[in-house]
Amino acid sequence: MNSFEADIACDYLNKHICSFDEMKTPSRRENEIKEELNNYEIDINYLIRQEFTNDKDEKEITKELKKEIISHRLSNEDLIWVDKNNIRLCNWLWCFFKKRRSSYSFNSIHLNDIHSDGNPHTNIERYNSIINSLNKLNTSKEKKIEFINDLKETWSDHIVKYIKIKSLINEKNIIQTIWAYKYIEKTFNKRLNRDIFDVDNDGDYYHIIICYFDSIENSYEKNDKFTSLKNAWSQKKYRDDNNGKKSYNFNMSIDITKKLDILSIKSNRSKSYIIEELINSEYMKLKQ
Repeated sequence: MNSFEADIACDYLNKHICSFDEMKTPSRRENEIKEELNNYEIDINYLIRQEFTNDKDEKEITKELKKEIISHRLSNEDLIWVDKNNIRLCNWLWCFFKKRRSSYSFNSIHLNDIHSDGNPHTNIERYNSIINSLNKLNTSKEKKIEFINDLKETWSDHIVKYIKIKSLINEKNIIQTIWAYKYIEKTFNKRLNRDIFDVDNDGDYYHIIICYFDSIENSYEKNDKFTSLKNAWSQKKYRDDNNGKKSYNFNMSIDITKKLDILSIKSNRSKSYIIEELINSEYMKLKQ
């Protein structure tokens, strides 16, 4: 899966069969590294076939070599924190791996060493991409576990505790989620679909909004953008609620306010409704 595993294979072959050269991987391009690893694997298989004419011995040494490599890989237990059912976590991790830049400090690995897969369209695809990225990290199992623990700490301390945006945006309100997505795209980030991920279904609008705020690492920037979004949504609701209505300003007797309050409470109707009803009633009398 990486040159670290290639070194393990080399050490094993040198110890149990014969001299075998280490793989050199100066390139940082994933496709070139993949090609080098594939060629290295071919060389290993060729060497084993040359050294063992007996099929049983060949299979045995191949089996033991695989076991040695797998023992240095992350187990399912090591990866259990990356919960595929936790959509918010998977989206944050995938975007975090994708952009490979951060103000958070990680001693175990360099973020530029992370390679993520293409542009997955579903949560399960993003989950598989995360697992693949962790497995392909060119370092020891211990360093990978340390990195996962660092990610856990970052998630717990800085990401999941931020609940403002989840309180504002209602996942089931598709009108609101689409509006908020377009507002963020227009106001903050015209590359929203490329920086987070593409919309594959209506539910993605909500998850992209949450992920967008989770991916903002500066708390001041996050709060400023949240306040802007919240105010814009309040203004939109006010405009929608008052659609087809106009504000009026009249001078009336001082005690009118108290009377209107009593009428409103007793009739369980708004003050504006009561005034409209009275005016319409008087108007209809005139028409008669």
